Amino acid sequence: MENNCVDTLEYLLKIKSEKKKKEPSKIERDQFCAAWVRLAAGEGYSERAERYLYNGVSYCGAKPFKEYIDQLENKEQGLQSFFAGKMYGTNAETTFRLLAHLFALVLNDKKSRYLVSVIIMRFPHACFNKDKKRLGNIESILLKYFFAELDPNVCFVPLADIGVKKPVFIVDFISAMEVAFEKIDSNGLSKSKIANMEKVKQWIEEYRQPKAAEKSPQTVPSCEKVYADSTSNLVDGVISAMPVPAVVPPVDPAPEVRSPATEKQPQVPGEPAGIAPVTVEDTSAGAATYLIDLLTKASRAATIVKTEGVQQKIKIDALTQALRDEQEKTHQATQQIADQQATIAELRKKLASAEGDIFVLRQDVAQRDAVIAEKDAEIAERVKMAEVLSRDRSKQADESLQRLASKIRVEYRDFVDALDVPMSCDLGENLRLQLQSIFDILEKGGMKFK
Repeated sequence: MENNCVDTLEYLLKIKSEKKKKEPSKIERDQFCAAWVRLAAGEGYSERAERYLYNGVSYCGAKPFKEYIDQLENKEQGLQSFFAGKMYGTNAETTFRLLAHLFALVLNDKKSRYLVSVIIMRFPHACFNKDKKRLGNIESILLKYFFAELDPNVCFVPLADIGVKKPVFIVDFISAMEVAFEKIDSNGLSKSKIANMEKVKQWIEEYRQPKAAEKSPQTVPSCEKVYADSTSNLVDGVISAMPVPAVVPPVDPAPEVRSPATEKQPQVPGEPAGIAPVTVEDTSAGAATYLIDLLTKASRAATIVKTEGVQQKIKIDALTQALRDEQEKTHQATQQIADQQATIAELRKKLASAEGDIFVLRQDVAQRDAVIAEKDAEIAERVKMAEVLSRDRSKQADESLQRLASKIRVEYRDFVDALDVPMSCDLGENLRLQLQSIFDILEKGGMKFK
């Protein structure tokens, strides 16, 4: 089954390269998606599966990957494998296409919306290429792979509630979206794309509204401001709360001498009869008491403000320390990156040197192959010549034997005729002469007996 999946994917990628800019059909999209999901289900998000996903992004985007992680128990771990892939970020445009499409598919799926925070944290960085420059066609990618794929009936989870711990990620996400909105021309767009764009804008605006509401009330004052306001309020309160002394009538320049017993106290205007008038001593005593009370309250308020100032200072120190830690981590990361870049540069030099050696060796191998081919041709020619010579020698040997046989044939006939003749001295002498004649013929034919 795995080989069938690979064969299907290879075939579809081959016909895509042959069609060039033509869009694949719906059947081809479904075939690619099903084959990729089967491959990933068998071997996981391997390098081969990742390569097919990136090379076949024009077929169905991130749809097969979304179907693959839907089959996993831990979807977030499956999503992290996408970010940990070797091809992630290598081709920034293809990476952003897949991420934008995956973002839309996750938003459309209620069961997968808890993955939105993970994608949003990665989204701003994916908008940039290796040279740290923002992609030039970010708006066209979002229109095709995000706004066109977004469900018009989707309900967004508020950005403040998606679980992003650091608001800076949300701010960067909003910034990336606003850059795309500025470049998009709504003229000629479909109603669904325009509606989805407005929905995303409203999603962003809803995140900003609570922030503005938090800033519109009075902001938290500094310690000095609180103390100054408290002191001013206390002074105003003392002045306004001091009782106004009653009006004392002027003293008569020539009063009559009367006895204390019979003399009546003058009545203060505005006061009912029988009530003693308020003197300046009484007014000063009440004001002093009230002022002491207010000063006590002011002392308590100053203590509270001082305590809050100390707490704020502790928080500031903690944040400062955290900032220093982050700066140290950033410095270490920068140093590690520099070391890695130096290592990469060294490895590239070694690679270039190795490639040069390989080129020289290939030339040497090619020369030797040429020499071997030449020698093979020479050997084949010599084998042919040897075969021809062998045939000629065999033919010559046969001819020589036939010539010898024709010369000895007469002696053989005489021998056959003498088989039935009784042996005698004359017959033996004749046989000896015949044998001598036969040996002479053989010696002349090239045979040696001595």
